[in-house]
Amino acid sequence: MMSWHSVLEPFRTIGFADVLDMAVVAALAYVVLLWFERARAAFVARGVLIVAMVYVIARQSGMHLTTWVFQGFFAIILIALVVIFQEELRSFFERVAVWSLRRRSSHPLQPKQVETLVRTIGQFAHERIGALIVLQGSDPLERHIEGGYDLDGKLSAPLLESLFDPHSEGHDGAVIIEGDRVVRFGAHLPLSKEFYRLSGMGTRHTAALGLAERTDALCIVVSEEKGAMSVAYRGELMAMDNLMLLERHLTEFLRERRPSAGRRWQWQPLLRQNAAEKVIAVVISLALWLTFVQGIKPATHAFDVPVDPQGLSEDLQLSGVEPARVRVTVTGLQRDFRLLDPASLRALLRLEAAQEGSQRILVSAEGLHLPLSLRLVSIEPSSVAVTLARAPDKDFNPFELITGRKAPKDRERP
Repeated sequence: MMSWHSVLEPFRTIGFADVLDMAVVAALAYVVLLWFERARAAFVARGVLIVAMVYVIARQSGMHLTTWVFQGFFAIILIALVVIFQEELRSFFERVAVWSLRRRSSHPLQPKQVETLVRTIGQFAHERIGALIVLQGSDPLERHIEGGYDLDGKLSAPLLESLFDPHSEGHDGAVIIEGDRVVRFGAHLPLSKEFYRLSGMGTRHTAALGLAERTDALCIVVSEEKGAMSVAYRGELMAMDNLMLLERHLTEFLRERRPSAGRRWQWQPLLRQNAAEKVIAVVISLALWLTFVQGIKPATHAFDVPVDPQGLSEDLQLSGVEPARVRVTVTGLQRDFRLLDPASLRALLRLEAAQEGSQRILVSAEGLHLPLSLRLVSIEPSSVAVTLARAPDKDFNPFELITGRKAPKDRERP
């Protein structure tokens, strides 16, 4: 059975570069897990994790055939994932590319303009005027938007009313707002494929959810048939029962886009958010480091192994062994030592040819039973002092030595 010492041994030589290495991999794993969740492919992520765990166990256990089969399987599943999730992967890498270049409008939306926007949307809902308004976040929208007319107008109620007037050229399309400017109107957005969530809803809701699934934009929808208000954000479509709820979502969205300089940073909500995904990401990073980094490092370990005498003749008995333990030095890859139980190691003493008296016997490595991936370096000392004495005669009787005749046998009882 493995001891805590052997379990903790890989972490004794951990350095700053290893910690940074694991942190980067954990961050990437966390992003990928969130992407799987938002791409509605959590079941795919679970399947990949299970297969990866089986592969790691097989690799660590020295199951070469299983490892080879799984390596080929991973190549196939990687191609399948790229084909199935090509649109999601494209969006993911696009977000990674613009992450360090987050654009902030030089003229952000002001609280008074938020009130104007909420009041105008409320008027549209009251008059049952269909509308689709997009507030751009940090992600670029050009790749997802088709058609429409470019416009560079300051956000105002009269401008929105004219753009969504039923007699307007692009009233059926979406209005794109960047900062405090209306940059396009009459635009066509990508449609969502989550049909089970869009039952009874129109094309505006489908388009709003489609863009919210692909970008971090916030989409506001006003139903032309019912006058209901909805907000699509981060792949979710939420009904707005009143204007106060709508204003709260808009304010929170703008706060995320433009954090207040005077607001105190709080780390506790950051830790609680997506806690399960963060723990899984750390475990994945640690397992990968132990398997592919720490596991392939060459290592040399020494063990104090007891001497095990074997093959002693029946007419001899062992009087002493000095020393009773020898030091065995083994080399190999760090991961291969996890399969070794030091408590099971024995150094054999072959005593078949031994004679009575004191002598030195070479220590045999046959009892070590090392895995094929580990190599024996040395056994110190290579021989031990053994003292053998003549074993007492089993038929010896002190009565015969004193009287000179054999001891009488017990009479058999009738």
